[in-house]
Amino acid sequence: MTTKHIFLDVDGTLVSYENILPQSAVDAIQHAQANGHKVYTVTGRSKAEMYEEILAIGFDGYIGGNGNYIELGDQVLYHKHLNLDQTTAIVDWLTSRNLEFYIESNSGLYASENFEERGKQTIKDT
Repeated sequence: MTTKHIFLDVDGTLVSYENILPQSAVDAIQHAQANGHKVYTVTGRSKAEMYEEILAIGFDGYIGGNGNYIELGDQVLYHKHLNLDQTTAIVDWLTSRNLEFYIESNSGLYASENFEERGKQTIKDT
């Protein structure tokens, strides 16, 4: 048997946009793995947004952050991130223009002070 490599998007594919993970998806992934195939997630999500319920499935690898972070098993193959100076410049630029933001990283999501309040209004306005 030839091993197949299956790449799954997360939002809108593996989980619904309401973040619901159907048991049928978990069963299908585990069935594919039991048959010798490798299953990977490919997502715009940072590692911090990969909730335990998703990780507990036991993927063979992970491509996240729109390709800036790649794992194969427990080994990090690639990690492209902004350094402190780059991050500071971006935060300063956004702050100087009174723009709200959140920073995604593998360790967490970090929102600007008024992100939640301004975000709600932005959603209402669209």
